[in-house]
Amino acid sequence: MITYTGAVFNNGPIARLLDLCVASQEPGAAPLEDELVRFCRSIQNSAAAAWATPPATVASLLDLVAEQLEQGPACDVPIGFTERLAEAAETTSGPAHLRMLAGLIRLIMRGALPDFQELEMSSWEAGMKFERIRQFWWWADSGEFDDYLQGLREGMESEHPDWCRQEWSLLAAELQQALLIFSSRQQFDRALKDIVPSASPEVFRDILRTIHTHFAEQH
Repeated sequence: MITYTGAVFNNGPIARLLDLCVASQEPGAAPLEDELVRFCRSIQNSAAAAWATPPATVASLLDLVAEQLEQGPACDVPIGFTERLAEAAETTSGPAHLRMLAGLIRLIMRGALPDFQELEMSSWEAGMKFERIRQFWWWADSGEFDDYLQGLREGMESEHPDWCRQEWSLLAAELQQALLIFSSRQQFDRALKDIVPSASPEVFRDILRTIHTHFAEQH
């Protein structure tokens, strides 16, 4: 029987955590502990993610993978995983590093997770939370339109009414949430400049007003 267990190692929460570990080693990067808090916060802020893979399950998965690796060469893992784990663990053994991550996640989840004023949103966190803003910017900034508002108006006219329900309403919610979360232009830029480099709070407000006007007049 063919099995497809490789995805446990090279995709999903294990891979994302190892990516955060490696990134935290870069000069000036956020501490790993803060990134783990953001990881847990991202899961808890998504009802779908918290339902499917809560942090407690991620911690248990880390322990399970550590147990498998301790079996030695008999443990069949995808090519490259052992090297990636060694890079993330640095001087610690792979299984010990995974158990350390599991312990930190459990410790984090014993208390209240900080809000975005206590621990600022990172750019990778913003990329997940504001997925529709990112997609809209990529489309509207493609060079096809004179500006974002023209792209928005033409999109609403061509895709009305289906996208109003499926996309534009959710884009409006993300825009409003971003304006509420980031209390200063500095916070806005730090979180969003990597995913929407040309964005600003003023542009967000213009787009939001345009969407609300369309909803009020057409719905």
